[in-house]
Amino acid sequence: MRKLLAYFLFFVFGLLLVVFFVANRQMVRISLDPTSLENPALATPAIPLWAALIACLIVGFLLGAFGMWLSAGSLRRKAKDRKREIRRLEDELTLAVGDTPKKSRLLALRR
Repeated sequence: MRKLLAYFLFFVFGLLLVVFFVANRQMVRISLDPTSLENPALATPAIPLWAALIACLIVGFLLGAFGMWLSAGSLRRKAKDRKREIRRLEDELTLAVGDTPKKSRLLALRR
């Protein structure tokens, strides 16, 4: 039931998005020159408004993903350090225990 509701909502939102894009198909020019409105030095060619909106959504998503990746750097570093420490301790344990049946269980757990 939950999956059916999710599909229905996905379909409704997709349909609304298509209707929004069709309703906003007029051509616009995006200018990054605040001093000249008539002849901007830096502007896009005329593009449909929906294309500009999609481009903004994509750029926003990519910037957000990059920010999340940067903020998770310390967690990735901690995980790498802990994995290295686990390997070191496992190797130390196998050397201390020697060649006993416990070693084979440790190796099986490691895989």
